[in-house]
Amino acid sequence: MHTSPHPQPYRRTIFAALMEVVKIDLIVVPAGFVVAIVFWIIGLGSQLPYSAIPEWAFALWATVSGLSVSTLGFDFSLAPSLVTVGLWLLVATGAKRVARSTAADSPAESDDDPGGWWALMGTALGTFVVAYAAPLLVAAVLVGQATVTPLGFLRLFLFLVTAVAWAFIRVRGIGDIPGLAVIADDTWTVSVGLARRLLWAAAALGAIVLVVGIVIRWSDVADTVQVYSSPVAAGIGLIVVQALFAPSILFSALSWTAGTGVSIGGAGTSSAFTSTSAPVPDVHVLQLLDGDYPAWTAAAPALLVLLGLLCVILGRDRARDIAAQSWMGLGLAIGILFVALEVLALFAGGALGPLGLSGFGPSALTSALAITGWIGVGMAAGLLLIRLSGLHAEYSEFAEDDEEYPDDEDATAGAFEEDRTTDAFDEDEPESLADDIVDEDEPR
Repeated sequence: MHTSPHPQPYRRTIFAALMEVVKIDLIVVPAGFVVAIVFWIIGLGSQLPYSAIPEWAFALWATVSGLSVSTLGFDFSLAPSLVTVGLWLLVATGAKRVARSTAADSPAESDDDPGGWWALMGTALGTFVVAYAAPLLVAAVLVGQATVTPLGFLRLFLFLVTAVAWAFIRVRGIGDIPGLAVIADDTWTVSVGLARRLLWAAAALGAIVLVVGIVIRWSDVADTVQVYSSPVAAGIGLIVVQALFAPSILFSALSWTAGTGVSIGGAGTSSAFTSTSAPVPDVHVLQLLDGDYPAWTAAAPALLVLLGLLCVILGRDRARDIAAQSWMGLGLAIGILFVALEVLALFAGGALGPLGLSGFGPSALTSALAITGWIGVGMAAGLLLIRLSGLHAEYSEFAEDDEEYPDDEDATAGAFEEDRTTDAFDEDEPESLADDIVDEDEPR
């Protein structure tokens, strides 16, 4: 008969999840207040009331988590993505500790209690999500002037689900997830490693595209700081602000390269195939989106294809592992890459003030799909090149034979030499005739 687990593990699990959420809140909320106080001091000349400090603090928390905020007469829904990544890592680390402590205390799954482990893990992660999201939503809506739009709620949901899923997989792997248990551990390891390499390579490619764009449009970029009263201070401040949005900027560069482009308000889309002229704020990277580009930039998608190709074929051992997992491992890596890029796409667009930033960013529906598609073409070409070059056959057949037979050959050769030595010794040794003609009982 099935019996319910003892309530004591559930109480420990809930308490552990609540403690992790408290730790995160003790870091996030004071940090938000510090930033709000700094901005309040900067705007002291505007005679802002003290009530602006908690409003800005919780508005910042809401914006970083993906919600939309309306304050100071503007709509803010473009999250400072570098801060968002840091908060995501903080939440994912806390969820990982909760999952690890629950996995250590929970009983192993058995036929008598098939749902015991899942019930405890679900309680832990569910408590963590609810305890984190509920105070955030209450404080953001009541104090931070946040509006729960469908897009904002979707981004907050993905923010928490991806962090919790990452923590669960890091602790338990994929063997406990229905539908993913058929994937071998080696296939999963190789695919995750390939997806990680693709993401870092894509970030590097986005940075290269930005550097090339700055070199081509250097005069326009240099003129952006001349409109400020202190160009040096303005340049430093703009660099800091752009660094806060670095992941979104790099993804926008990839979207520009893929051809899906970046929307600038309602004026149009700027991409490697199309150009637009729209009023944009005086920010370095935004100036790159306004105006025409040379005709050869239409070949920019080839960079994404080359990226996928190089990530597959570079490194002899890595290429051998990818070839061993074949198309299944390649398809799994492409799927992981698409999920990561789609989450980035949802956080890379939004509103952040007037002019071109009233509706700024790449398309969340097409940009991640296009980038993944171009990279996937290069990955498929790389796997075909490995197969055509004979590297796969060399490592999968001949290498196994080389590993299997040398020991046998050495053993056979050693035995043969031993037999020859024994035979030679037997042939060289003269037979004793005394054993045949002498009797032990006979006197000598």
